[in-house]
Amino acid sequence: MKHSVKHRVVLAAAFAVVLVTAACGGGGSSSSSGSGSSATTTTTTAAATADPVEWTGTFCDGIGPTVQGVLDLLKIMFEGGAEDPAKQKAALLDYSAKAGESMSEAGEKLEGLGAPSAETQVLHDELVKFFTDSGKTLTEVNTELAKLDPADPQFATKLEQLGGDQADPSKLQEQIKKLQEDPKLGEAFKQAPQCVQMAETLKSLGS
Repeated sequence: MKHSVKHRVVLAAAFAVVLVTAACGGGGSSSSSGSGSSATTTTTTAAATADPVEWTGTFCDGIGPTVQGVLDLLKIMFEGGAEDPAKQKAALLDYSAKAGESMSEAGEKLEGLGAPSAETQVLHDELVKFFTDSGKTLTEVNTELAKLDPADPQFATKLEQLGGDQADPSKLQEQIKKLQEDPKLGEAFKQAPQCVQMAETLKSLGS
């Protein structure tokens, strides 16, 4: 049991560290040429392009509850939740419900907004898929988690099997890095109120 619990805590901690690094250390690579995203220039209508600040704000709206959820989850785990299956289940249920909903909504909103430019169409499509898939997975995890009995001796083992590689923080790290390396979106990331608030939350974690 302890191995499984520790594994979950380590994943959550790694996730938080990735976000801290992305929010606090990014932004200096605006000279980058938006690797990859400019390779494919699909025919998109210029009038339909999204405002970059609104677009990045929607992105941060999507991961904001996930960030806060990870912080809350870590707090509960390190304050005794790691040794209490009932508290652990309750915390994970709350996290997966909020994160699943926010990511699913962000996927829909981003798809509705469209890409900020033809050059960012590939990145836009990747993020719509990322949010949609992540939201779906977290919602499924929440449903399966609700069925688990904290009193079951196999609770930790069954918990460990939920989510698959969706818990891998490198997936989100890759998306944030791509966003920040794009000249226009990197600047918009610093301006969108939702992203500024998220960065402040993460700085408080790192301090």
